Amino acid sequence: MDSNLQRYLNDHLAGSAGAVDLLQSICDAQDDPEEAGYFCELKSKVEDERRFLKGLIEKLGQTDSTILQVAGNLTAKASKLKLMWEGFEPGNLGMFEAMELLAVGIHGKQLLWVVLREIAPWIPEWEGCDFAKLEKQALAQRDAMEARRIEAGVAALVEPERRTAGGPGNVV
Repeated sequence: MDSNLQRYLNDHLAGSAGAVDLLQSICDAQDDPEEAGYFCELKSKVEDERRFLKGLIEKLGQTDSTILQVAGNLTAKASKLKLMWEGFEPGNLGMFEAMELLAVGIHGKQLLWVVLREIAPWIPEWEGCDFAKLEKQALAQRDAMEARRIEAGVAALVEPERRTAGGPGNVV
């Protein structure tokens, strides 16, 4: 496999490992069963996508890179430390920033599926892989995360007394 393609796929695999870890922490911190369910379901979907990505690498006769996985996990853990300091509970800055980090990851994943769809004609081992479907799934994940991210941003960044002072546009 082309070394650039191998690195690219492994970079995304490493990033998704960090996302799984972060999503588990968010699941554990949720008091609202509906929100916990959303984040746990998203975690399950990311785990499925990780298996798919590993399968793409294996179809090319390669294995995932341990070195890149370790580097990705260390980066994810370092980022998570800061977020844990802020707190993953609803209304905390850490929760908002975690959602922003996940939103960036979801966007990156969507871009991954787009470029893999474009290069797939030159990679016969990937015949039958539905990258367009994966892209649509990423877009749906992005939309669901964005709605939650905005809500979390309001809760984390606007003091409660400002929120109760009459709504958007009021200057207190």
